[in-house]
Amino acid sequence: MPLMSIIGCTEFEKEIVKLLAEDGTIEHLLVMGDAKSSELVSDLRQIGLKPKVLFPETIPYGLKKSKDFNVLVTLQDVNSFKSPQHMKKETDEKIKFYGSVSNGILMFDNPCRGMFEDATLDFHTRHFFIERLSSENTKYGEKVSDCVPDTNNKKEHTPELIQKYRTCYNRLKDLILTPKAN
Repeated sequence: MPLMSIIGCTEFEKEIVKLLAEDGTIEHLLVMGDAKSSELVSDLRQIGLKPKVLFPETIPYGLKKSKDFNVLVTLQDVNSFKSPQHMKKETDEKIKFYGSVSNGILMFDNPCRGMFEDATLDFHTRHFFIERLSSENTKYGEKVSDCVPDTNNKKEHTPELIQKYRTCYNRLKDLILTPKAN
């Protein structure tokens, strides 16, 4: 089964942990190691998951084509970027990199408020799916879709919003698990 990559700002760590805790089909849970990942790894271990910490140069070849469903998570600290343009450039680089090793990318981009709306154009010829969690809804089955309302702060999310995160995660998983996506 394929690899799903999750790229998200650190403010979405709790939501990412909640989604991963609900998915009992993950064979290998991988976290990109850096200063931002230690809290994520700790939270995942507290709920009984066993993430493996990796660095970009150590991603095992062939995860995209393995027989198991794997998830790779990388977090970004919005405050570490010099400007919105710098953040977009760095995030685009991550999407390109993880897209080459993944069947699909789940991207939490709410703090960017529209910065990644052109992801459809930027990545439409790539061989991976991308789900953006942002303020607009699009139709099921599109290569790029938006499925979560914009939130401006890190307060506790409503059950409805958590359900939308769950729906988006499951939709991407369904898309990448279909034979034609692999």
